[in-house]
Parts: sequence; structure tokens; C-alpha cells
Amino acid sequence: MNEERKKLLIELLEEVDPKKPYGTKLFDALAQITISVAIEAVCLRCGPKKNKVEVYLTQRSQDDTAYPGEWHCPGSVMRPGENVKDVFVRLCKKEFGTTSLPSTKFVANINHPTEARGHFLSVTYLCELMDSLGSQDFDLLKGKWFSVDDLPEKTVESHCKRIIPAAFGAFVAADSSICV
Repeated sequence: MNEERKKLLIELLEEVDPKKPYGTKLFDALAQITISVAIEAVCLRCGPKKNKVEVYLTQRSQDDTAYPGEWHCPGSVMRPGENVKDVFVRLCKKEFGTTSLPSTKFVANINHPTEARGHFLSVTYLCELMDSLGSQDFDLLKGKWFSVDDLPEKTVESHCKRIIPAAFGAFVAADSSICV
């Protein structure tokens, strides 16, 4: 890249407010040259059939640039100046239709150096969902519950193979008699 283009690029990047969303095109471009930290909220429960563990998934938009129409655990990329709590506030509003989650427990850091969009580090949490009254009435949620043994065919691969299994292990380890 010649010096004139570098100078122009720097001037344009200085116009970006790091406290606000970048927009999809800029985010995708930056994801190719940086490491993005994603906070993943894996919500598990014992399903109606008590021996089945279910996971809460939301579906990405059909016009999303990454994994259009695929199911995934709710999550978001950490923005400059944010901490994990800030990301959970955004997630709760956008993905769960609530103001907070009753519990979040760190499970694992999962490195994805060859993710299609760039290098991502998923900071994975096992989360509990309840409505404001403390009951497990989930009618207002934006996603759906699926058996961990029968995920939708179009589920983000890293969620199927790494993120959900890590949270499932922690879920079962917390109480080995769970869902039995």
C-alpha cells in the first residue's frame, strides 16, 4: 500500500467512534486483521422430557454476512472500552428481551484462529434464563429450545462442535444427576 493510501486510511479510521457499532462492512474488514473477542451465552435446561438437555438458540438473519439463516447461541463481539458485563447488557436486550440473566458462569476460552470472518476468541459462559418473576415461562423469548442431541442442520459449526459441548460439560459437572 502506498503512503498516500495509508494516510487516507488512517484519517478515515480516526473518524470511527469506537464506542458505537462500526457497521457490517467495516466490522468484517477489521475482523480480517485483528482478533475479535466474542462473548457467547450458552443457555441450557432440562427439557420437558427430563432426560434431555436443551440449548437455547437464535437464528441469524438471512441477509447476515456471516452464517446467514444459521442457528447459534446468543453472543456478541466485545467493543472497545467494554467489559463482559456491558456485553451481557446488550445481549439481554437484543437476544433475550430482558434486562439481565439470573446467572452467568464462565466455562472456557475457545480459540478460532481460522474462522471464516477472521480470528475470533470465544469467551463462553453457561447461563440461566428465567423471566422477571423467576419462573421458567419462556414464551417471550426470541429464540427456540433444541435438544443438544438434535440441533438444527443449519447451526453454526463452531457452536455445534466446540461451544455447546464445553457448556454442556460444565452443566453436567455442576450436578451429575441433572436431567436424569
